[in-house]
Amino acid sequence: MQTFGDANMARTPAEKTMIFHADLRADDISLMASATMPERKATFGDNVHMSLTGNDSKRLNEAFNKLSKGGRVDMPLEKQFWGDTFGMLTDKYGVHWMIDISSQQ
Repeated sequence: MQTFGDANMARTPAEKTMIFHADLRADDISLMASATMPERKATFGDNVHMSLTGNDSKRLNEAFNKLSKGGRVDMPLEKQFWGDTFGMLTDKYGVHWMIDISSQQ
């Protein structure tokens, strides 16, 4: 986990210990959650962005397709300028997802 203080994003002493990012790793996939900035009103689905990252193209493409069913593709899963394949979607529950298929093995 990374706090707002760890990321030099804290603007008040209270924000220094608030969680900014959390990362859970299993096999070749990383699930990362990112909080919104403290001054923003938290609305379910708008207060976190979930990120799946790894190099298992088949599994991550499948995750992207399943999560987008009934939701909205905000950015198609496509090769990006930094070399990875990346896309964003909002699932049917309003949760934002970022999927990144690493170009590095």
